[in-house]
Amino acid sequence: MNHYYFSECKADEKASDIAIHLYTVPLSNPHEKYSYAHSIAYELRKLNSYITVAAHGQYIASFEEICHWGDHRYIQHEHRPIQCSLPMERTILERLLKKELENRCKSSYKMDNDLFRLANEQSMHVGEISIHPAIYISFSVEENGDIFVGFDYQHRFEYRKTLQDVINNDPSLLKEGMEVVDPFNRRAYYYTFVGMADYTAGQKSPFLQQSVIDYYLEKNELWKLKGVHEKTPVVHVKSRDGHLLPYLPHLLKLTCSYEQLLPSMTKEVNRLIKLSPNEKMSKLYTEMFRLLRQQQVLTFKKENVRAVNLGYDVNELDSPIMEFGQGYKTNEIYRGLKQSGVYEPSSVAVSFFVDPELNYDPQKRKEVGCFVKKLESMSEALGVKLNISDQPRQLYGQLPKDFFMQDNLSYHLKSITDQFRGTVVVVIGTEENIDRAYVTIKKEFGGKEDLMTQFVGFTSSLVTENNIFHYYNILLGIYAKAGVQPWILASPMHSDCFIGLDVSHEHGKHASGIIQVIGRDGKIIKQKSVATAEAGETIANSTMEEIVNESIYSYEQIYGAKPRHITFHRDGICREDLDFLQAYLRSFQIPFDFVEIIKKPRRRMAIYSNKKWVTKQGIYYSKGNTAYLCATDPRESVGMAQLVKIVQKTNGLSVHEIVSDVYKLSFMHIHSMLKTRLPITIHYSDLSSTFHNRGLIHPRSQHERALPFV
Repeated sequence: MNHYYFSECKADEKASDIAIHLYTVPLSNPHEKYSYAHSIAYELRKLNSYITVAAHGQYIASFEEICHWGDHRYIQHEHRPIQCSLPMERTILERLLKKELENRCKSSYKMDNDLFRLANEQSMHVGEISIHPAIYISFSVEENGDIFVGFDYQHRFEYRKTLQDVINNDPSLLKEGMEVVDPFNRRAYYYTFVGMADYTAGQKSPFLQQSVIDYYLEKNELWKLKGVHEKTPVVHVKSRDGHLLPYLPHLLKLTCSYEQLLPSMTKEVNRLIKLSPNEKMSKLYTEMFRLLRQQQVLTFKKENVRAVNLGYDVNELDSPIMEFGQGYKTNEIYRGLKQSGVYEPSSVAVSFFVDPELNYDPQKRKEVGCFVKKLESMSEALGVKLNISDQPRQLYGQLPKDFFMQDNLSYHLKSITDQFRGTVVVVIGTEENIDRAYVTIKKEFGGKEDLMTQFVGFTSSLVTENNIFHYYNILLGIYAKAGVQPWILASPMHSDCFIGLDVSHEHGKHASGIIQVIGRDGKIIKQKSVATAEAGETIANSTMEEIVNESIYSYEQIYGAKPRHITFHRDGICREDLDFLQAYLRSFQIPFDFVEIIKKPRRRMAIYSNKKWVTKQGIYYSKGNTAYLCATDPRESVGMAQLVKIVQKTNGLSVHEIVSDVYKLSFMHIHSMLKTRLPITIHYSDLSSTFHNRGLIHPRSQHERALPFV
């Protein structure tokens, strides 16, 4: 018998079993109602070092009575269990439980944001990157008083060199706005780099009213002054609450994330950190229960990690059937393409932009020619004729061998864009040169000239090994840039129309109204950047109105009628005005559902079968309006499948219908042979908004069925 498990555990106790000391403190002013309680809590921790203190809103909470308040005062003090019907009180208990665990574990674990770094596991190193295994734990209290702890096995990345090393080697690499971390304490502290100070470690800092050296001497932290002298430079950083702080650069490092790694380094990192389901679940449960045993407030039974004991329903979805050329239907993309070609036979105008480094090598030039001919014949077999432009041949011999490596590449690209107009540009280059030139070409060709580009990292093996899978991937990328639909779903989904929404936020910029409009058969109707700069991560009502208008009109153009039901997929937390949306769609007489898609829910699900942990594609757990879907089942060498969290914010379709549609849309990534865990509404809107914010997509692009971001 299979048992379904989750990386979540239910406590034996309920919130009503736990009495806490709850203090109501004054508001400093209506606009800073959170910061004042937090600042008081910070002082109270210093005055009462043996007591766990947490703050939220106007509350300060502890398990023991706080005796020493210094100059601070509270308005009211109660000793009681929380009122579970009040979200504010549930949150304060959740924070208090997390703080209590952190305090109990401080001698054996290091806190890194909300992660517990594992002291008994060695850090790993790849090049200049350090990788630290860690456990994520969060507490949640439900309205009925149930207490759950969720957990995941993760990794923290940081550069091995300190800021002092960077300053010594190449200070120009440090830019304002970079995230830095002080990892040398019991807790890692994160800051934003501001710049170099105009004084040194031995000179008086206007922020400290003394020198940095004297500051650490006064704090009796001599170890932080190792190698420091009077002329040591000082940097300024900004804390998350906006305070400017002076810092010694050897105590800071640049932060790093998995997403920032170069492709060449990603492969090496994956070999170290990717764990099979059996390895990950075994390690995760062992470390999690070891952690939880250190706190004394709650108790957890090991059987309470079973999905049914957590209150979840377990369901399984079948892979959908897809339709390819000539009406051929199958659930395998490779078989469908090879057997009958694409759903929409077409012709595509393409031109090839070959890296001069390849062109000037006779052998490489010959291999590129063979690759192009092979690509052309395979595409024709799939039902798409590649009409190859001769115009770019005029560039042969005109561009220097190191063209892709030039510092002023953007300037030189301006003079050759006319050679590629009206085509999908296939850029072929060495992997190193493409890594260097990718963003520049995307900005110049895509962001400024509205040219669609498909990049190919060329090696001789591409020709000699004759990998059909690889060729199909390249062709699908070209088709996606040309608006060709290679397959659709053979049967319609529960909703007629799907709208993917995202807000991209980078370096303080927020771009919203990024839409992907998908039809009931998974067909891409439209992708568009409704270029609206928002103040935060909420999509404004006016933007939502424009998105609805664009989407319904586009749907009607394809299907001949308005959709009978619309489902909005929101990348991340919903902060939009659903009452407004409901009122606006009522004018069209179209019912809708609004669904949050959480890409990284920090949960894992697995089946324990034959004394081994395994994952299975298509399984989902649901409880109330929430579901966790395992949409992929990767090979063991790739690592354990990551889940998608689905939260229904409305009550139109059933949760099963919502999840079923999400799962089917995860098979519609038409730019690649690889199965992806996210629905295309979210994956494509995420890529689109990021490209838009980075200036890689033309703001008024005419290619509304093309996917320039894949």
